[in-house]
Amino acid sequence: MAPPLTESPQRRPAAVDLDWYLHFIFHRVPHISPATLALVIVLDFRSFAKANAHFWSDNDRESIPATLKTLPRLFPALRCMLLDGHTEADPAGLAVAPTVNSGAAASASRLWMLSISDCASQLPSTFFLSDHVQDLVYLDISGLPGSLQSLVLAAEGARNLTQLKILKIRKRELGDALAARLFKAFGTRLWSLDLSHNNLTDNIIEPLSWHCLQSPTLRSDRHFRAEGKLVCHPVVYGDGDYGPFKLIEESDWSGTFDHPERYFADTPIYHPDPARAVPQEQESVRADGRGPPKYDTAGYVKSAIIGGMPSTAPALPAFPPGDISSSAWGITHLDLTGNWLTAFGLEKVIRTTPGQLEYLACDAPLLHGPGFTWPSSWPEATRLYGIPGSAHAFRPVFSPNLRVLRIHHSLVTQIPTLETTGLSTMARWWMAETIIRERIEVAYPEAFQPDMNPRLVSLTLTKIPRRSFGPLLGRLVHFLRLVASQEQGIRDATPDSSSRRSPTMLRGLRHICLEFDADLVEDAAGFSAVDDLDAEALLSMGEGEGFSFFQDELIQPKPKLPPRRVDDATIESSETPGSMSGRSANSNATHSARLQHAPFATTAGEHIQHIISWNGKTFEAFVWIGPGVLGPHPAVNAYMMALRDPNLRRGIIGPAMPTHVKAGVPPDALLFYAAWDATVIPEAPRSPSKAEMLDMRDVIDGLKAFRADTRSRYEQALDKSGTSDVATKPIEPHYFWTGRLEIVV
Repeated sequence: MAPPLTESPQRRPAAVDLDWYLHFIFHRVPHISPATLALVIVLDFRSFAKANAHFWSDNDRESIPATLKTLPRLFPALRCMLLDGHTEADPAGLAVAPTVNSGAAASASRLWMLSISDCASQLPSTFFLSDHVQDLVYLDISGLPGSLQSLVLAAEGARNLTQLKILKIRKRELGDALAARLFKAFGTRLWSLDLSHNNLTDNIIEPLSWHCLQSPTLRSDRHFRAEGKLVCHPVVYGDGDYGPFKLIEESDWSGTFDHPERYFADTPIYHPDPARAVPQEQESVRADGRGPPKYDTAGYVKSAIIGGMPSTAPALPAFPPGDISSSAWGITHLDLTGNWLTAFGLEKVIRTTPGQLEYLACDAPLLHGPGFTWPSSWPEATRLYGIPGSAHAFRPVFSPNLRVLRIHHSLVTQIPTLETTGLSTMARWWMAETIIRERIEVAYPEAFQPDMNPRLVSLTLTKIPRRSFGPLLGRLVHFLRLVASQEQGIRDATPDSSSRRSPTMLRGLRHICLEFDADLVEDAAGFSAVDDLDAEALLSMGEGEGFSFFQDELIQPKPKLPPRRVDDATIESSETPGSMSGRSANSNATHSARLQHAPFATTAGEHIQHIISWNGKTFEAFVWIGPGVLGPHPAVNAYMMALRDPNLRRGIIGPAMPTHVKAGVPPDALLFYAAWDATVIPEAPRSPSKAEMLDMRDVIDGLKAFRADTRSRYEQALDKSGTSDVATKPIEPHYFWTGRLEIVV
């Protein structure tokens, strides 16, 4: 039996857990005094009776919809209502203003938090016009039937939803046009926006940036030595499709991410005149990188509201706590998971913000941006997902406030996700990990590593295959070694002195989540059953243990390519499958002859003119097409060959980023992005042999072995040192990481 609610007017306002109180409240509420009901500020129904829709009486007066209509009257202090997943509930009754209250009493009954995701009932068109929801700070209406038109119409009114800061609208079939209206209606009011699993494309980027991401810039030159700085292109300012052409100017340290002060947190800005000093939270300066990330989850917001309440009733504050109800500069938390954005579009979101994003999620952007077309030898429905060439976008020079990132694993592994017909799942995994991955490493040689952004504290890698031919597991292991090295580097850089003048250190990466696809073992590969998944055993080794598998053990022999034709010259490739390097026996003759296809046949130099538009005006830009002769850079050679297709010379142009420069592009060059992206696509799909698929190993098993090995090395190092101090520096690196590793399948 549920414990009774005591009638103490001095009690702290209560968060009612429905597991204990639901039956008691709704069937004995007439016997509870008004003083007790005035204490209830939270009703959280999320984990109660979802499998039993007949818990309630069939009597209409005691049904869930009828009961919900009475809540505002029964609980005048109610601030949080959470009904997620209750398909039998009709939330429309929550917007019915109490008829017995008026004036201040009616204002006191307004909700601050409403979470009704995945309910089955459609909200009426007047729901968001009700007085009872006008003080909402948190609203989750994900997965409800019907359009979001009523929400947008309400937000377009000057007096509706003016306090809303956190909006979650997942799985609402939201399109670009209505999304643009939503961005305009809310402007910079919101600081958290969840748009996941809708029908959005790159077309939303401009209205999103224009209306919701307009804080003063948080990027500056103060950290040039450790992080580099952004500079304008020396000739052309920008393009309407790309945005401003910003280049990264590297210092002697920033390009190698090894500045000795890279782990130092930002110091406060001091003013010579204290009387005129502005509080730092009101200045356009980035966060110091040391504090915990700001959260927008339902649990955090509910706890913040409860914690912000006074210890006695009925003295309720007028507004929720400031950390959830303030949003000076617009959106800082953005979830774009499960839409149709491209890697170019996601990077454009980052580039066009002033650097304010703290949380960003996009699990599987399309790798190829506007202007790219698949070769005719590939099935029509072929798609490639990933973001392997955008590591620079997540550095502090572009993303100074980024703390939490959820992104496709190719950012770290350089292995995309391939979707096509005619190939089995295992075959697609194999082809993405071998042939396409090798081409990506040539075109985009720079993968993300922890020291690119030591301000990042949480990283989730999505869409990871369960089976690996070797490189996937090797790159995950390598990344975890780098994280362990970062942790040791922060310890080494931390001053021993406790002086007040000692620098404050960043925490570095403390949480990694690896999200795996299902292990689809296929008979064609000769497997008989799916291996047991023991993710719990992987996590039970303690928070933050590292792994160890040796990368050399994971790399398989690489077969040679057959000869391929390049114009009139035959090039024998000695590289790996899909390699773009091609050197022949008579390479001197080949490399000295200028290519004869367009645009080189009609252009003597390394650039061609291209018309771009910027701020309503058109300009001529000179786009780099390469030297016109095959040289020592395989990616440049492949780029020049891709330019044969005239369609690839009409797409978006943009400046060379650090990864392009490492591949052989001049630092100030403008590129045809579609042509560069095309270099990672093999001429035709290839299915692996049965023997090749049998060589694919379980990635989680490999991570467990690496974890056990590094734990053993770490413990041996502690035994040798004779101390339990985790800051002990062993003679031999153990690559043990003490952060939190999470495995999700």
